[in-house]
Amino acid sequence: MPELPDDARCRILIADPDFGDPAQLIAGLDKLFAQFAREQRLVGWDIHSAHDGAALVLAWTPDAPLSGCSHDKLNGVVALHETRTGCRILTAPPLRIRVGGCWRCVDRAGLRAMADRSTPLIDHHLERVGDWRRHGLTTVGESWAAVLLATRQGAHA
Repeated sequence: MPELPDDARCRILIADPDFGDPAQLIAGLDKLFAQFAREQRLVGWDIHSAHDGAALVLAWTPDAPLSGCSHDKLNGVVALHETRTGCRILTAPPLRIRVGGCWRCVDRAGLRAMADRSTPLIDHHLERVGDWRRHGLTTVGESWAAVLLATRQGAHA
């Protein structure tokens, strides 16, 4: 991804429990991006595994969102990988944290049970490569997920 500018668009994927062997997934996504380039939907792209395989970053230029149809096609490639490997990507729990030296996908309850403000978190909601470079790996306390750690008012009354 070093050749793509900070304003390039991106989509970050996480998987539960992991991507397995992502080589076929990356190859399938690369073919699809090549097709998008032939159709002049984008100019350049990169697919990058990050943080010891905990995330897969799809990035493209120019700075324009892909259409819903394009995302549907990407999701089709991802769904095929899910079927082949048994991992969940499209339906993975929404938070990717590092606990006990391992990356885990958790829901809000799992976050509250296993994490604190210093727990590493992959922010897969970012949409620009520059934001990913600066904030893709953060902590729960430094991210939007910090509010999820707060105990609900009246829960222990």
